[in-house]
Amino acid sequence: MSSDADTDTRRSKPRELRADPIGPGSLTWTHFGDVRGLLYLGRAGTLQNMHPAVSGALQDHSNFFDNPLDRLFRSLPPIYGVVYDRTEEGTGTLVRNFHTDLKGIDETGGRYHALTPDTFWWTHVTFFEVILDFNERFAYKKFTQEQKDQLVREAVTWWRCYGLTDRPAFDDYAGFRTYWEDMLDNHLINTHTTKWSTRIAEHDIAPAPKVPTWLWRLSSRPTMAVANWIGKALMPEKARKTLEWEWTPRDERMYFWFARFLTLTDRFWHLLPLRLRYAPRAYSGIRAQGL
Repeated sequence: MSSDADTDTRRSKPRELRADPIGPGSLTWTHFGDVRGLLYLGRAGTLQNMHPAVSGALQDHSNFFDNPLDRLFRSLPPIYGVVYDRTEEGTGTLVRNFHTDLKGIDETGGRYHALTPDTFWWTHVTFFEVILDFNERFAYKKFTQEQKDQLVREAVTWWRCYGLTDRPAFDDYAGFRTYWEDMLDNHLINTHTTKWSTRIAEHDIAPAPKVPTWLWRLSSRPTMAVANWIGKALMPEKARKTLEWEWTPRDERMYFWFARFLTLTDRFWHLLPLRLRYAPRAYSGIRAQGL
């Protein structure tokens, strides 16, 4: 029989997370930079913005409402860089330091700081979760349980690039599912930011980089409307309900053919050249490794 002292000792031991490398050959390296993941930008961004602290930081410290595409095109390449740049380049530290001064009071009345580990961990999870969700929905070859656990352990290594505590992290797929459902059930809300971005097609926003103003005026509203629909289609059902988004039988039929097309093309995706399959920053990192 163990004593109370033995029990206390076990409880006080620091938690040791497992971690797998994220370099060439890893699941993260293979899948995160895939350009099809860009379909998830609206979904991932909305899930992040449903966190009151993230929404607060956008309201107080960014030009999101004037130029949401600017934030997107500035933020995403360094995130790719954390995975695909060489470790000695310190891209993770650079990304972390972008958030050093982002603090204030969110719309629930709570204090926030962008580098609070629980907040930063949530944004991190929304990035690596894209790999899991895309595979589950559209890949003709699904991840095994072992691969899902591996992907989560790789996410721990990725997380450590930011130099923050491991306290909010988990190291297996079961831990991910428990955390994910808890966030959807208990922590995410329909924030001012998500309410605004849901109606983004109604707003006049600055052009995307390198798009002529005249072309943007013609194309922005239908482009944003399509992007909003894709974000809605890919959104977890619980989040759609929190956001009060309608999902009709017609939407479901459209999604069926959308998913069917992606699944069919996934069988042949690997035949395309790397430069067509990967986002530019990811492709640059792959080429820098001589692959």
